[in-house]
Amino acid sequence: MMLLIVIYLLFILILLLMVAFLVLLERKVLGLVQIRKGPNIVGIYGIVQTVVDGVKLILKNLMVLVNVRKFFFLLPPILSFILSLINWFFIPTPFILVNSKYKILITLVISSLLVYSTLWAGWKSN
Repeated sequence: MMLLIVIYLLFILILLLMVAFLVLLERKVLGLVQIRKGPNIVGIYGIVQTVVDGVKLILKNLMVLVNVRKFFFLLPPILSFILSLINWFFIPTPFILVNSKYKILITLVISSLLVYSTLWAGWKSN
């Protein structure tokens, strides 16, 4: 069981690294298309730019306004994050995490619930 968890965490780590490099490639290509330099200021060849963007997103959400309902202000990002993580359990992988014949249906239900977090995020910004 422990080996299965380590393999799953390694799979997630490799997937996250692939996404980070694909974001870097996308920024470089968009920089070439728009005839400007891509993200090459932060870190070596712009590798740290994705991490910096993630930190910026987290810090922007930590500022809570005075006249706002804190429940509706904090719920959308937390709900979106939790539902996205739950959705990972039903994605087909080489090893089985959840043995159910309704995986596709559950994935669609969770994905449809993610719409509410987007609506609430728009509602909190007036």
